[in-house]
Amino acid sequence: MSRFFRLSSCSLAITLALSPLATAHPVAESQNDTLVVAAERPATDSFNAPGTLTVIDASLPQKQTATTATEILQNVPGISVTGAGRTNGQNVSIRGYDQYGVLILMDGIRQGISGTNINGTFIDPALVKQVSVIRSPSTSLFGSGAMGGVIAFQTVDAADLLAEDHDLGFRVSSYSASAHESQGAAVTVFGRANNLDGLIALSKRKVGNIRQSNGFDASNGEDVNNLLLKGTAYLADDQSVTTGLRYYNNRAQQPKMANQSQPNPRMNPMMERLTRQRDVDLTYQLQPQHLDWLDLTTKVYYSEINISDHVSARDYGNRKQATAGIKLENRSALFTDTPAAHLLTYGAESYRQQQTPTGLIRSFPPAKVGFASGWLQDEITLRHLPVTLLAGTRFDRYQNSRVGFADREAKKWSTRGAVTVNPTDWLMLFGAYSQAFRTPTLAELYNNSNHFWGNNWTPNPALTPESNVTREAGFGLHFDSLLMDKDSVKFKTSYFAIDAENRITSDVQRKISQYINIPRSKSWGWDASLDYQNPWFDWTLAYNRTRGINLETRKYINSINPDTVTSRLNIPIAQTGLSAGWVATMVANTHFMKNNDAQQMSGEPYKPQNGYTLHDFYLSYGGQGAFKGVTTSAVLSNAFNREHYSPQELPQDGRNAKLLMSYQW
Repeated sequence: MSRFFRLSSCSLAITLALSPLATAHPVAESQNDTLVVAAERPATDSFNAPGTLTVIDASLPQKQTATTATEILQNVPGISVTGAGRTNGQNVSIRGYDQYGVLILMDGIRQGISGTNINGTFIDPALVKQVSVIRSPSTSLFGSGAMGGVIAFQTVDAADLLAEDHDLGFRVSSYSASAHESQGAAVTVFGRANNLDGLIALSKRKVGNIRQSNGFDASNGEDVNNLLLKGTAYLADDQSVTTGLRYYNNRAQQPKMANQSQPNPRMNPMMERLTRQRDVDLTYQLQPQHLDWLDLTTKVYYSEINISDHVSARDYGNRKQATAGIKLENRSALFTDTPAAHLLTYGAESYRQQQTPTGLIRSFPPAKVGFASGWLQDEITLRHLPVTLLAGTRFDRYQNSRVGFADREAKKWSTRGAVTVNPTDWLMLFGAYSQAFRTPTLAELYNNSNHFWGNNWTPNPALTPESNVTREAGFGLHFDSLLMDKDSVKFKTSYFAIDAENRITSDVQRKISQYINIPRSKSWGWDASLDYQNPWFDWTLAYNRTRGINLETRKYINSINPDTVTSRLNIPIAQTGLSAGWVATMVANTHFMKNNDAQQMSGEPYKPQNGYTLHDFYLSYGGQGAFKGVTTSAVLSNAFNREHYSPQELPQDGRNAKLLMSYQW
């Protein structure tokens, strides 16, 4: 164990021993109520979580004017959105883990399709209510894939939109973005009757060429249609059934490798691409008020993604990925009147996923995966000490199969533990330990297609699951009326260290490419956030530093992010409903990772990129009086048109004027 964590453990023990003397007043009971992150209930309390959690409100001006769902994640330190701005090819990395090590959920359903060049989060951002980002391994609750963290999207429902004295409502919206040549509109109808409520939301968006900060345009053309249907039947005061249907359709003209900036007639030709996704789920909830041990959620779901490509008569086809599953989870509050109250979270999940390629499709082998898991987590709140303990474990079993290859089975236990100490009403300390793992994707195991001219993928059935162990410790401060009456200050920081084994990466040789395991790698860094609010303005400041190396080669992991600081200042203008804001994003250079493990077709690693600072400004209006129901937001992103590049050498968006106008009645 590192010296840092020996000191952290000692500090926690000393604080616990001295906690009765640390304050002259008893600790408020609410300070002992720490957050439980459950697999079916995305987290909302970022301050009290024993880890690093960011909750993004999609109604913020910068977020509600996003062109893609992953654009909502921009300006969050520690999260990198890769790609060239197209919906396909936009991937997310957290703490040095790319899209294969970051689990993305949409209303509790796993998202994504195998393929860096085509993957994305396929939903219109206008339909998103909130995004919870857990920046730490979370396999013990969410299963394979949550190596760097979890991103949980929640879509809107009728209860979010209906006014208390209304049973029916409508919302119409229009939006545009200059740098993406984007125009769109949405219509939402929502209502309730007796014990039912529901909504129907339709949106249409056209996206054109993407203006980049280096002055060039990334060729693109997208025609996107979305449908969201959600309804809830309240069978009794303690029972409900919710059904949801999400449909996404995107007809695009874009380069074959959509995550690259410019097309190339030979290596990256322009093509027609049709992306469709259908998600349907049925959720039953049971929570009798007189039974503390019963808070049951059962979800049955089906998800299907189809991506069709047409380049030429020698390069065409369709990828179909279908997933069907069931998930059950219950929460039991036990011994609530004793000195140690327990909140148990336990459940099980099973799903089956199948890949079906047709035509001349690369990197998408016909294969299946079967999955089953069970988990248990116990949160223990000590009533006479300001301490909360958390322990959890999970068992997962995967079985992969493809005709012509021996079936592969993987079994894994994952554990998690955390302690939160609140010695005073203004101080919290925490330490956390978690294990995570990821089974190889079907493409990583069985891909035997052409990679690029003169180079072919070779299957590697011997590929083993990757795993890691994360240790994290930190503290938080919370003060009210510190600098003036009615103000609030929250500060939180933590240090993390990730030790990984058998990390999966690609190995590109002269004539063949193959996925291999890296025996050992390590990532480490800091997260810090400051939130200050008073009646006149609110200000947030966040910082992330991440480093990661391959311990065998001593090369930097190419998917890590440079140091990033984000500052957001929001100023309400009197009682007018207007607010003005300024967001500054400061990104350090990547010269420290000049020796990285990226393997481009040129054989060279990624080149170091210079640091930069971006400034975004916005003006937003929330209707009042006669204009109640009107919402408008005008955002100028990268206002000074600063040229900047991602760590993967891709030019990013230039100046972008975005506008949202919405009316609800």
